[in-house]
Amino acid sequence: MKKRIAALCAAACLLLSACGMAPKEEELSDEEVVNTLVRAFQAGDYEGMKPYIDDENPLHKFFANMDESTGGDMAPVYRACYEKLKAITCTAKAVEGEETWGTVDVTVSIPNFSAALHQSMADALTEDVETGSGGFYDMPAWALKAMESSGETLEETYQLHVGSRDGEMVLDTNTNRQFFAALCGGMKSYLNASMTTCTFLDGTVWIISAQGDEITGVLRTENVPGAGAYAPEDLESAIQAYTDSYASIDGVCASGEVRDDLLISRLGIDMETASSFSLVQMGLIDKQTTAGSNGWLSLDVTMSGFTREGASCVTETFKAPQPEESSQQK
Repeated sequence: MKKRIAALCAAACLLLSACGMAPKEEELSDEEVVNTLVRAFQAGDYEGMKPYIDDENPLHKFFANMDESTGGDMAPVYRACYEKLKAITCTAKAVEGEETWGTVDVTVSIPNFSAALHQSMADALTEDVETGSGGFYDMPAWALKAMESSGETLEETYQLHVGSRDGEMVLDTNTNRQFFAALCGGMKSYLNASMTTCTFLDGTVWIISAQGDEITGVLRTENVPGAGAYAPEDLESAIQAYTDSYASIDGVCASGEVRDDLLISRLGIDMETASSFSLVQMGLIDKQTTAGSNGWLSLDVTMSGFTREGASCVTETFKAPQPEESSQQK
């Protein structure tokens, strides 16, 4: 009888285990959470990363943008960047005495393309000013060119905080924002990048690159008719004088040419290099109407001002339109 009861008890235990009543798996330590996230990142395992990041994390958009259905023409840039980012090395160690706060010291070595992206944009802007090629507008092309470089190696130690949300171990985006920006390899600011073209009735065209609301580069093209009425040497002197007037200003370049009866002048401004004070002094920007609340040149304010002056403005992100965006545009 005792053997029969024991057998029934054993069978009951097996049944409970099979029905999901087995003991709960042991919870990961704080440093194991970080290591698991990084290993999933290295492997391109987006689903493996999702349990450890919240909905606001930039890695959601970063990984989504590697697919043409979301990233559109910028998808190859994200893929090329990620291929370099897989070289990340990372060590994590829980901070003794701060276990309650989930504090982990994390040392990361990872490629960063911020400088390469800026240089590539600046090169495209300068080349466009000199030749009128249209290359500055082609963000996917010059951004992809930046990925041909090895970038810079970012070596940094971050103090991360692992928390709990709805009973799950997660790395809060805001608290650990510098770490997640590093994982984006310099592409975080391009998650909301755009090129805007504003065309005035007189034919003047402004092409504006921006990251979110912050303007990063400007190309202004003006067409003045009646060039045929002037002697070629006078036009050449005028173009040279125009070019020379900006030659000594960092982040600003200018050129001109005669095409048919038009005198075409082009002016480029690299806002990441140029001095805002100098630009205001030269009358190239109006600080009172275009400076953003955080000290940058505001795309929204600039477009509003141009529209009031009669310009027509169109913004392109080069990403595939999503259903909700399409319905809003309609």
